[in-house]
Parts: sequence; structure tokens; C-alpha cells
Amino acid sequence: MAKHHKRVERLLLFAKVAELLSFSKAAEQLDISRSYLSQQINQLESELKTQLLIRSTRKVRLTTEGQRVLRQMLDINQKLVDMERDLSHSDASVSGLLKITAPAFFGSTYLMKVCNEFRNDYPQVEFEIDVGNRLEDLAKRNYDLAIRVTDQPPENMIARKLTHYEHWICAAPSYLSSYGALAEPEDLLHHQCLSHPAWRQWRLHARRGAGDDVRIIDTHGGFAVNDYGVLIEASLAGHGVVRAPQHLLAQHVADGKLQRLFSHYQIEARDVWLVYPQRIEHSTRMKLFIAYLLRHFEQANSVTLTD
Repeated sequence: MAKHHKRVERLLLFAKVAELLSFSKAAEQLDISRSYLSQQINQLESELKTQLLIRSTRKVRLTTEGQRVLRQMLDINQKLVDMERDLSHSDASVSGLLKITAPAFFGSTYLMKVCNEFRNDYPQVEFEIDVGNRLEDLAKRNYDLAIRVTDQPPENMIARKLTHYEHWICAAPSYLSSYGALAEPEDLLHHQCLSHPAWRQWRLHARRGAGDDVRIIDTHGGFAVNDYGVLIEASLAGHGVVRAPQHLLAQHVADGKLQRLFSHYQIEARDVWLVYPQRIEHSTRMKLFIAYLLRHFEQANSVTLTD
């Protein structure tokens, strides 16, 4: 038994080094000597008969096996966190914290709406939401679930498709009146295009059996901002042609504030996925929220936005 206790201790030491990618920083935080820490990691690698860390004079890197061991350690830690949460909220009500990460354009619209509606039914559930464009490591950051826009969700997670979306190209009537209508995608070359920095090159695919026609336009304009809300506001003010996710533009088009262009082309069609670790399925609040989220998008997907 003592042997196993020592191994658990060494695994915890390894997890701290792996988290900080530094023996010196880990030793300082743990208040132990660097030599003792290094000795314990060497002993752990000897016991497991595999190298966990690649050491150099400047940095520490995880081997493939080291990454696998770290994931398992983080998963064990999360199970303990989940157990503490569930024990602290063991009454009949649904309660506790849900940590979510989502892309900025998605989190500020769809996700916040669903979370607010969910809390109307389950007010004891709290949300901690990281809205950003980084692909966060769920296990390392202790997220319960993530929203990912991708064609290939991670294989080591449970993935549930929420919806499919594409980008629209729009402009304000005032802009079109001042600078002229656009008949063909190539006309974009002569206009102010408002774009996310990652999407300066616009690819337009002909739809509905119109052939394999693909137009690739290298756009330019006065604004390239990694915030779709800012780009849309600029377009509403008549500063140019905007490209953004359809759900951010649909209401403005319906209200007549923006005019959709090139609807016979498809621009950047992507899938939106809900992803979460296998362990989460045992959490009551997660089961309820996942079902709530899927039901919301099932209803939303019945409304066609592409025409």
C-alpha cells in the first residue's frame, strides 16, 4: 500500500511540472527542492517504464505518453471536483456550476439566450462562460463543455451537432445607393469590404446545381476587426460590405437595415458542435442542460435562414 501511496505522490508532482512546464516553478510552488522533484519524476518514469517529459536546458515538453498520463490525472481530479459539487448540492434541487467555453460570435448571442432561459427553470444552476476564439483544452481548464465550430470534432470527446450555419454578405441600402450595386462577386474588388482578419479572402461557392463555380476574392477595406459586432455596426453605418455569420445578420436583413448580396452563392458553411468529456454524462445538471440546448437548436433549425 505504501508503494502505491508514493506513486500517487509522484503522479501529483508530475502533474504540477506538466502544468507549469518547468521544474523550477513547480518546485517553488510545492516548496520542495528542484533536485528532489527531479529525482521523484525520474523514479516515476522508471516505475512506469516510459519517458513522460523531454527535458532541455531551456524548457520542458511532454512526450505522447506524458500527455496521456496528464489527461488521466486531470480527469481523476475533475471527478473529485464533480463529486464535491454533487455532495455539496445533494438536495432535490438541481444546482451547481457549469463551466462553458464558446466562440465569441456564438457565446454572445445563442449561448447567452439559452443559459438565461435555463436559469429561469433552474435558478440554482450557475454558469461560468469563457467567450473567446481560442480552442481551450477542456480537461486542463476544467471546462464542463465547449461549443466548437469545426468540420471535425475531437475524437476523444462526445460530440453532438447543434446546427449548421454559413456566412452572409450584406451592405446597407445607403452604401449601395452611394457606391453602386454589386452584380458579380468580382465587383467586391471595387468596394470597401468589412471582414474578420481571418477571412480576408472570400470564397463564394455556387449553389443549387449551378455547377462547381467557385469565386475567390481577395478583399480590402477600411476595417478588419476580430469582432463581428463591430463589423456589422460599421456596415449599418454605411461604411462598407460586411461578411459575418448569418444569425448575426438575419434580423438586420429582415428589418431592411441591410441588404443581402449574392444569395445564390454559399460562403463558409460550417457545423457547430457541442463537445464534452465522457465523465460529464453522470452529472444531472449537465444532462438537463445538454437536453435543453439540443431542444433549443432543434427548434431553431426548423426555421430556415438561408433564403
